[in-house]
Amino acid sequence: MTHSERHRRLVESLAAAVEPVRPLWPVRVRVALWLLLEAIVLVWVAKHTGNDFMRKLGHPYYALEVACFAIAATLAAALALRAAIPGRSGGSGELIAVIVLAIIGTRLVIVGAPMRTGYPLAEFLYTGLGCAVGTCVLGALPWIALWWAVKRGAPERGAAAGGLIGAAAMLFSFALMRLNCPIDEPLHVITWHLAPVLLLTTLSAVAGSVWLRFLLRARPN
Repeated sequence: MTHSERHRRLVESLAAAVEPVRPLWPVRVRVALWLLLEAIVLVWVAKHTGNDFMRKLGHPYYALEVACFAIAATLAAALALRAAIPGRSGGSGELIAVIVLAIIGTRLVIVGAPMRTGYPLAEFLYTGLGCAVGTCVLGALPWIALWWAVKRGAPERGAAAGGLIGAAAMLFSFALMRLNCPIDEPLHVITWHLAPVLLLTTLSAVAGSVWLRFLLRARPN
């Protein structure tokens, strides 16, 4: 078989495997829809929390901390949606901005309230586990929605796309939990709010490496 014949058969095989799909909406539109979902979750949190977060937002450290995590989550969501379009992966500058904003927000958590280390272990675990579960619950629906949106595209780097999905959903969940939880003590926030964010973002990246891979296989004639 000549080279031209092999090339023709390969092209025909690839063409036969192609199926028509609906075109993806622009990234900015899909990010806006995802933020609308987050806004609905925010309204639910605002109606059900016992935390006087409106008063706390008058404190610049607290307000800036929440804003840093929310903005970082929004940037991560945009990067995840771009990663689903071949050739449209986000720039390193935006990824660095996500990391820097998360670091700044974490630093504000540490300096925003005095560190307490004398917790009774039972109290620390009982209160903290509830917050860890809450962080996961508030991030679940936005994570599913963003995963579905990315899955509709053709992500070439599944681990990166999965990690960005996890970062977007969980960083926003962190911001929501800061509005929901009345405890501002840094050890509690880092252990039971931030640690689940990092863990679930890592698990999302692992899941993405398995289930968010665009593989084009030629079918034999």
